[in-house]
Parts: sequence; C-alpha cells; structure tokens
Amino acid sequence: MQKKEIKLQVKKEGKKTKRSLSGFMKKGDQEQLHQFRVGIKKLRAVASLIEQTTALVHVRTELKPIKQTYQLSGQVRDSYLHVKLAKTLPTTDREYLSHEKLVMKKSARKLRKDRPHHYKMLRRAQGRLLKSIPKVKDKKISQFYEMELLGIGGCLSSSTGDEQMHECRKRLKVLLYNLPLVAATLDIAVNKDYLQQVQSVIGDWHDHVLAAEQFPELGGKSEELMQEVKGLTEDFYGRATTVAKLIVHKEA
Repeated sequence: MQKKEIKLQVKKEGKKTKRSLSGFMKKGDQEQLHQFRVGIKKLRAVASLIEQTTALVHVRTELKPIKQTYQLSGQVRDSYLHVKLAKTLPTTDREYLSHEKLVMKKSARKLRKDRPHHYKMLRRAQGRLLKSIPKVKDKKISQFYEMELLGIGGCLSSSTGDEQMHECRKRLKVLLYNLPLVAATLDIAVNKDYLQQVQSVIGDWHDHVLAAEQFPELGGKSEELMQEVKGLTEDFYGRATTVAKLIVHKEA
C-alpha cells in the first residue's frame, strides 16, 4: 500500500474529526462529540496498523498532542451517558445526577474555553502522523489481519475479566476502522458486519458492567449480555472470514 493512500485516509479522517469537534464546541451536540472521539480512535487505528506491519514502532506517540482534548471529551461523554442511563432506572439518586451533570458542565466549559488550543493540537497531531507514514507492504497487512483474527478468537474464548474482554474489543476496532483502507489488499475475506456486531455486543456488555458498579440492579443484564457475547463468538475466526457464505445464505 502506497504512502499516498494512507495519507489520504488520515487527511480525510482528520477533517471529519475537526468538523465534529467544532460541531460540539458550537452547539454542545453529544453526537458530534461522540464522532470526534471515534475519529481520534480511527487515527490511532491507522497508527497501530503501521506499527504492526512495519519497523516503525512508535507511531501512536505522534498523536500525543491531542491526548488532553480526548481525555476532556471523555469526561463530558461519560457523564452524559451516566445521566442518560440513570434516568431510565426506576429510582434515581438525585445527588448522583447532580454530580454527573456538574462534571459534564465543567469539562465542556473547559473544552470550549481553550478551543483554539484544542484545534491547534489536533492539527499538530495529524501533521506529525502524516510525516511518519511509510509505504506498507500488502502482504504484511494481510498477515496482520489473519493473525489478529486468530488472536482475537483466542482472546474471546479465554477472556472472562472486564479488562481482557475490553482489550479484545479494542483489537476488533483496529481491524474495523482500517478495513475501508485495506480491504482491496487483503488475501482473506473479512465479514465486516459480523465484526461490527461482535464489538457492539461487547460494548453493551462492558457499559452495563461499569454501570452496575453504581447501579447493582443492572448486574443481571450484564450476565445476560455476556451469554450473548459467548454465543455470538463461537467459531469466531470461521464466522469472521466467511463473507461469501453469509451472502449466499441471505439470498437463499
């Protein structure tokens, strides 16, 4: 894969990420904030791909300038989701709600107050990443995807703890975020819809596990979602690499 192709992807994602951050700064749109965070994760995913397929092992550090912005945005987003979840429960702790709303408000205010700085850091991070991009061999990319799918399958079948399962999900996201860039170079089929379904279910489970620390009544739902994860990820590698078979099944 040529450097030009990777750079175009980084520029495209960087532009979308800047637009999303700006959208939140102007109107406080939570979906825009979510898209900003997804954009940063996509840039990290490109850096991870480069590290795994070339001799460059510190590419992700080029995104360090945007770390503070990402962390602040996470505080806003987490508090927003906590409040949203709490409001769906039969009983709501008003003190807890007030605290989370205050955290969200303060973090959002801090983001907006230093908006020129955050925009500057985003540009700097993108520029540093662009300068570090090498040519990546297609064969290395295919090998990376095959080995990761096998590794994630093992990770999912053996993981029982929160952090281990969360790590499986992060590895899945790296594959998903880079797929539009590398799909044409892969020697193996990758079932994007299946991978997306798996990471989504793991995400739902993880959210409920974290929420159950504050709201014990959600513990039962966490167990239910874990069973769904286990069922969905049986024969993970086979299901992740059988796109043609799934298409035929759908058309039948």
